[in-house]
Amino acid sequence: MPTTTNIDRRAAIQTLLRGGLALSLMPGFAEAAWAAVAAGGDRPIPRALNSDQTKMIAFIADVVLPRSDTPGAIDAGVPSWIDLVVAEYFSATRRAGFLADLAAIDASAKSTSGGLMKVTASLDAACGSKDLTPAQRGYVQLKELIVYGYFTSKPVQQDLLKVVIVPGRFDGDVLIKPAGTA
Repeated sequence: MPTTTNIDRRAAIQTLLRGGLALSLMPGFAEAAWAAVAAGGDRPIPRALNSDQTKMIAFIADVVLPRSDTPGAIDAGVPSWIDLVVAEYFSATRRAGFLADLAAIDASAKSTSGGLMKVTASLDAACGSKDLTPAQRGYVQLKELIVYGYFTSKPVQQDLLKVVIVPGRFDGDVLIKPAGTA
């Protein structure tokens, strides 16, 4: 006999809002963030993250989506994109929570003999848990941002996924004839 799962809509929305997946609900968000990363300009780099956090995010991004015969997350520029998202799209409360969760990942890595690599494996294994520790919660959010940023990046969209931004060809001066005439 199949069992049914009751899903509380409010709880599902709150879970989405806590994770990076909620960003995907914002139309044009990823494109605007990537455009801002490309523009760079006079903005300080990193924007919201310190150098240690940036290195940790780059390491985890490389573990989650490493370079193979396709570009990896670092090749796509995902760490810079995450820095911009945290700086400009997260609220102050959400940014503080995310940075605290990153600090929990770092503390866990420093207290483990295997370092960040071993901690990343254990955090990845615990992703499906209901009651997440701050380090696990930070890892889940970070992984969502890495995957979302990677698949919305220009190199992946155009070269890997072969997304055609404007399909076909535009001929603005084509003569339109009534049907049945040659």
